[in-house]
Amino acid sequence: MAAAVEDVVGAHRDLGELAYEALRLAFMPWQRERRLAKERERTRIARLSSRLIAAGFVHSLALRVDSGITCWGLNALGQAPPAGVDGDFVALTAGAYHSLAIRRDGGIACWGLNGNDQAPPDGVAGEFVAVTAGAYHSLAIRRDGSIACWGENGNDRAPPDGVAGDFVAIAAGGTHSIALRRDGSIACWGSNGDGQAPRDGVVGDFFAIAAGLRHSIALCRDGSIACWGRNASGEAPPDGVAGDFVAIAAGSDHSLALRRDGSVACWGLNNHDQAPPAGVPGNFVAIAAGYRHSLALRVDGSIACWGYNNHGQAPPGGVAGPFMLQDL
Repeated sequence: MAAAVEDVVGAHRDLGELAYEALRLAFMPWQRERRLAKERERTRIARLSSRLIAAGFVHSLALRVDSGITCWGLNALGQAPPAGVDGDFVALTAGAYHSLAIRRDGGIACWGLNGNDQAPPDGVAGEFVAVTAGAYHSLAIRRDGSIACWGENGNDRAPPDGVAGDFVAIAAGGTHSIALRRDGSIACWGSNGDGQAPRDGVVGDFFAIAAGLRHSIALCRDGSIACWGRNASGEAPPDGVAGDFVAIAAGSDHSLALRRDGSVACWGLNNHDQAPPAGVPGNFVAIAAGYRHSLALRVDGSIACWGYNNHGQAPPGGVAGPFMLQDL
């Protein structure tokens, strides 16, 4: 009798284990697909954010729905013409006093200060897929994954021969440059006086990067943020920033991150309210950080601005738009 009971209990246990294993195997693909979907969404938003709006030292840019560019802020050197820049553009970026934009045909238009050849008036020919501007240097990723560099090359921040590799994203800081490889690791070059561009690069599973004046940040696959470089104002905490973030931006001495819920987290220097510690609530889809000002694109196509507005680069009432939202 006892043996029979044990056999029945054992059979039930076996059935239970089989049922659990069946459920586990059925659930795992769904769980994996859900995780991959979140990663794909995070990558899409992060890459899109860096293409739609940009903040320079004291000027700002936004991609219009007609693919032209609206400019506001200081225009003393032609970096932000009030009438904007017409064209068929798909991405833009802002340096200290110069601006760049990729045309749909892959060439790059340049305007503003060109004292170091960072913004040649005739533009830069090629088939480019991403562009970024540092203080006085410029970088662009070619379709083959290599990087073209031009402008000021002090500390080798913009080597004329470019940088070979299979890169998917780039960011230029004050005097340093960083690039994201397809395998998720980061290459760095240029000034490293504050550890913002370690010669051996940064190992990790990253999918978005941003560079400030003397600091660098990267978005990890799990939604957290890694930081390195100068941290005098808390702009690059060595332990990073935890959260479920989908996009990042780095200003001179402050940093921003877009949460999955559409709100913005801020840290670093806040002397002009460019990085309020409580963050900025809203339903945003893209962010940008300048010298002492910040921008965020809302889902309705308008732009919120905060921080220093001495040249009209961050009007408190924002900029109406509507500006480009969808992926190009």
